Amino acid sequence: MAVPAFQRLHRGYSEVEDASVGKLGPEFQDAGCLLISEVHLFFSRPGEVSDRETGQSACVYHAPNESVTQKTKEYAEEFSRFKDQSTIREVRALLIKHAAQPDMEDHEEKGLQLSQFEMAQLANLSITDVDEARTLIPTLASKDDTQLESLLHELAAIQKFA
Repeated sequence: MAVPAFQRLHRGYSEVEDASVGKLGPEFQDAGCLLISEVHLFFSRPGEVSDRETGQSACVYHAPNESVTQKTKEYAEEFSRFKDQSTIREVRALLIKHAAQPDMEDHEEKGLQLSQFEMAQLANLSITDVDEARTLIPTLASKDDTQLESLLHELAAIQKFA
């Protein structure tokens, strides 16, 4: 079942947004993607300023809608696959090793050439095999089976032993 693409009018021409082919729209062109575990880590850090009278710590970032912030915290806590900072750093380093590197001139091992979106999806979803990865993340269709399987096994091992 195909997911419909969204069209938007941008500077006089129609632009199609379709995550299944990696087109996320102009506002995401140069944006990085956080892992749910990184969001959880952000929310779990104590605030820099403590309110001694109430015993609560103040958050550095104040969202305009506190209920949205609370729901985001709860979501991140529920779905965070990696809990501690060193594990999250290890996962991010592993993903960066497979990131897109368009300026590489030599023809040595380039990894999977993953986009930011693909890296975040691979880390956030509990994917166990290559077919599942390609079903959930259609942009992985052209990626090398062996490298993708190796990456999935490494992510699973990190989660298992973390």
